[in-house]
Amino acid sequence: MEDFKYKHIFSLLEQTFKFDIDLYGNYIKDIIKVLIESEKNGETFVDIDNVSYSLEISENGWPEKHINALKNSGLISSDNSPIIFNDRKLSFVKWSKKIDEILKLLLNKSNENITSQKDFNLIKNFNNVSKIKSLFKLTDLVFLQGGPGTGKSTLIVELILYYLNNYDFINIGISAPTGKATSRLKETLDKKSKSKTKSDLNNVECQTLHRWIYNSSNNNGRLKYNLKELDLFIIDEMSMVNINLIETILNLLAKDCKLLLVGDANQLPPINNCSIWNYIFTNANSNIFNSSTINLDKVYRNNGDINELSKIIFSTENKNFYTRTKQIIKNKTSSNLRIFEAQNKLIPEELINKINLHIMNLKKLVILLSKKEYIFTNEKSNFYDPEKDLIINIFKRLNSQLVLCKTNTGIWGVEEINKIIINQNDHYDFSKIDEGIPIMCTENNNELGISNGDIGVIIGKKSSRRFLFRRFNEHNNQTATLIEPDKLENIIPAIAITIHKSQGSESDYVNVLWNQNNISKDINNNCRGIIFRDNFERRLFYTAITRARKNLDIYYLNN
Repeated sequence: MEDFKYKHIFSLLEQTFKFDIDLYGNYIKDIIKVLIESEKNGETFVDIDNVSYSLEISENGWPEKHINALKNSGLISSDNSPIIFNDRKLSFVKWSKKIDEILKLLLNKSNENITSQKDFNLIKNFNNVSKIKSLFKLTDLVFLQGGPGTGKSTLIVELILYYLNNYDFINIGISAPTGKATSRLKETLDKKSKSKTKSDLNNVECQTLHRWIYNSSNNNGRLKYNLKELDLFIIDEMSMVNINLIETILNLLAKDCKLLLVGDANQLPPINNCSIWNYIFTNANSNIFNSSTINLDKVYRNNGDINELSKIIFSTENKNFYTRTKQIIKNKTSSNLRIFEAQNKLIPEELINKINLHIMNLKKLVILLSKKEYIFTNEKSNFYDPEKDLIINIFKRLNSQLVLCKTNTGIWGVEEINKIIINQNDHYDFSKIDEGIPIMCTENNNELGISNGDIGVIIGKKSSRRFLFRRFNEHNNQTATLIEPDKLENIIPAIAITIHKSQGSESDYVNVLWNQNNISKDINNNCRGIIFRDNFERRLFYTAITRARKNLDIYYLNN
C-alpha cells in the first residue's frame, strides 16, 4: 500500500509538472519517500538538515541538490506547488493549508492584543491557577504546556473546582483523545473533589474527544451537554490530537466557550497525521500564542532518576547520552532506574519472568470474580456495586505494570512477546486464551462505551467467556461491563503494547524494550548505549519512560 502511494504521488507529479525524469526524477523520488516516511511517524514538517538515518537517500547531494530539483521542476515556489519549503522545512501543501486554517480558528478564540492589557504584567507573578483564571478574563483560549509531573492534572482539577465553587450555573467538559487519558482525568477529579457534593460534579462531563464529537454531531442526548452548550472545555494530552479532530472540535464549540488546551510538546504526535500542539511549540512562530501560554517547568512528582533521564533526552547528543545515563545511576543503590544491555536477540529472561508473575497475580484476582457465576447472567446488569472492591483491585493490578515495545512486529516486538506468553501472535483466538490475560480495544465503540486504547482483561470460560472493561455510565460514574467476544471486534492481547498505544497511560512499574537492531553501523561505531536515529526516536523514548511513576527498567539491544 505504501509503495503504491509512493509511486502514485510520483506519477501524478510527473504528469502535472512535466519535469525531466532523467534529470530530476530520483531527487524527487527521494523527497517523496522522506515526506511519506516522516508522515507515518506524525512528522509532517521535515527538517531537511536532520533527516532520519533510517531513510535511504538514493541520490548524493542531500539536501541542496534535492531542493534545487524541486525548484527547477516547479514543485515548490509556484502558485500550484504541491510541496512547501520554508525555514529549511519541507511539507506537503495539504498539511500547511490545514495548519493555517486551524491557526486562524485558534486565533479567533484568542485575543491577539492580550499583551497590551494593563494587568498582563501582573498575571506573570500569579500562581498558575490564578494565571489561568486571569487570562480567561482577557481571552477565551489558554495553553498549558509542561512535561510529566509538572502539575498539569492538579491545575485542571483546581480550576474546575474553582468554577464549581464560584458559579451556580456552568457547564464544564473535560476530554482527552483516548479512553485511558480520559479515565485518568476523571479519577483525578473524583479523588480531589471529595469535598464537593455529587450535584456539583454533575455539572462536569468527562468523555473522549470522539464521544464528544459523536454526541454533538448526532444530538443523541447520551451526554449531559453537547459541545455548543459548554462554558468551559478542557482538552488534555494535546500532542496526541490530530488536526482533523481539533478542527471539528473548534467548529462545534460555542464562540464564547473558554478553551484550555493542555499538553507536552515532547511527546509523540498522532500517526499519519499532524499534531497542532507540536507544531505550535516546535515549528510555528514562538510568539504566536506566547501571551496566552503558561509553561510549567517545576517538577512536583518525585520520581528520581527517571525524571533526570527525561531531562537529557533532547539536550544530549548520542555520543554523550550513554555517559550521562551512567552518571545518573552511578553509585545509587536506591535508583528507580535500571538499564540493561542485551547480549542477544532473545527477549530478556528476567522480563519474561516479570510478565508471567504479573499475569499469575492478575489471574488469581480475575478467577475470584469469575467464580461469582451470577455476574454472567443477563438479568444482573449491575454487578459493579456488590463487587466494587474486587473489581478495583483487578484493575489496580492490571495497570500496575506496563511492557512497552517500539513496534508490533519484528525483533523485540509485541507479537514476539505474545508468542512466548500465550503461544499466539496473529489472528488471536480468544476462546483458547486463559483468564487473566490483559486485552486492548483498538477502535472506538460508542454503543458499548469502549474507546480506542481501553485496557481490559479476559474473564470466564467457554460459554461464560467475556471481556471485562471499566467505563463510565450515563451519570459519569465509574462502573464495569462484561462484553461477549463476538460483540466487540478489534481486540488484541495487551501483555505488551507499543509505545504509541501507551500514550495517556501511567504505571508504577514500566519496562521498555528498545530494539536498536536497525541502527546504522556508522552511528553505532561512534556511540555506546542507547542511541537515537532522529528526533522522532527521541520523542518515542521520552514517551516510553515518562509512563513510569515509580520504577523503570530499560532493556536495549544493539547490532
